Amino acid sequence: MKPKLPARARLRENELDSSWERHVLPSGLTVVLECVPTVSSLALGVWIKTGTREETDDLSGVAHFVEHLVFKGTRKRTTFDIAKSLECVGGELDAFTGRDSTAFYARVMEEHLELAVDVLADLVTAPLLTEAEVEKEKKVVIEEIRSFDDNPEDLVFETFASDMWRGHPLGRPILGTEASIASLRAPRVREWFGQHYTAQNMVISAAGSLDPEVLLRLLDKYFQPPPGAAPRRRAPRPAERPGRGAPGEGRAPAPGVRGAPPRSDPDPKRFAVNVLATALGAGMSSRLFQAVRERESLAYSVFSFADFYREAGVFCSSFGCAPGETQRALDVIRDEYAKMRDQGLEPGELESSCEQMKGGLLLGLESMSNRMSRLARSEMYLGRKVGVEELVECIESVTPSEVHDIAQELLDPDRTLVTALGPEEGLSWNGKGA
Repeated sequence: MKPKLPARARLRENELDSSWERHVLPSGLTVVLECVPTVSSLALGVWIKTGTREETDDLSGVAHFVEHLVFKGTRKRTTFDIAKSLECVGGELDAFTGRDSTAFYARVMEEHLELAVDVLADLVTAPLLTEAEVEKEKKVVIEEIRSFDDNPEDLVFETFASDMWRGHPLGRPILGTEASIASLRAPRVREWFGQHYTAQNMVISAAGSLDPEVLLRLLDKYFQPPPGAAPRRRAPRPAERPGRGAPGEGRAPAPGVRGAPPRSDPDPKRFAVNVLATALGAGMSSRLFQAVRERESLAYSVFSFADFYREAGVFCSSFGCAPGETQRALDVIRDEYAKMRDQGLEPGELESSCEQMKGGLLLGLESMSNRMSRLARSEMYLGRKVGVEELVECIESVTPSEVHDIAQELLDPDRTLVTALGPEEGLSWNGKGA
């Protein structure tokens, strides 16, 4: 039996076993693809460089609304035709809207590549966007907003974003508000679609068992998005807004989020930020899990993460606990943050966190959807491929002093924003009202 290579060598071998290409089609579409001949499936995505950040006050939630609406019928397919198109061959079709982008994606077996290209092209280039469907879908999205508002674990993050970026589009709810969705009209929705769903504003990403020549030929056949320059970014770089947000109206349980803005995505120091987040709150061995759950038994779930956008980002720790325990949990997190800020990483903590991050990368290579998403994000944010080997080298190059410097910057109490939802009043951070 052939001995298994160590993880680092397998990363290199995996990269060598795949091939990456980038193309710009005559239509203006950018295509990034990775051929992985050792699998029999593929993931295909269409990424629109448009999300909440491009919305105006009167169109809050329109990007997400359009993402919904394109599934309600095209020139070739009814709503039901779209729903069954890939399911009937064992595939998957879905979409999501974020603050920076909107994505439509499919996962199918290799023999169904043409069908996946056809369906995705139909969605993003030929939706009907009828007035009748606009009015019907308003009810669906408003119900989604109400369901979202009833889930404190989700709502707390939108509230945190609103507190962090108040007055900036990044701070608006991705779903919009009931009022903004109710005010949408079909002509304005179609205008939004026409402005943003253009060839120059799209990235096609594919990974898996595929022939590049076949894929490019199919894209040329089915994808005919209108030409046009990518829309000018409306919103400038968001300003940092440290402070304390007021607790929300009575909801239980009472999740809490606190955080400070990290570096933006292209900044190489984001790797130190991710090491910091891993050491503090990624997994059962992390500092916050051990302190908040294992030692004090204050919460079932507690974790930290960093999220990056264009020219902005957030570093958060989150927990959910019973009413009456929120202040104590905040105190424990504050103390753990102070230890990290003052003393930095403990011996062995850097190596453990880096291995955890590298392991996540290696596991992610087994998912074609993860590969497809990584290709698209590299293209949109950095304009180039970022290979796994390069990412591993960046992770391994992080030093304890870099993590300590980032901790002193991000965990500064004066730059902290606390957002809490629940029935408690008078919460404090560092002795000050939250």
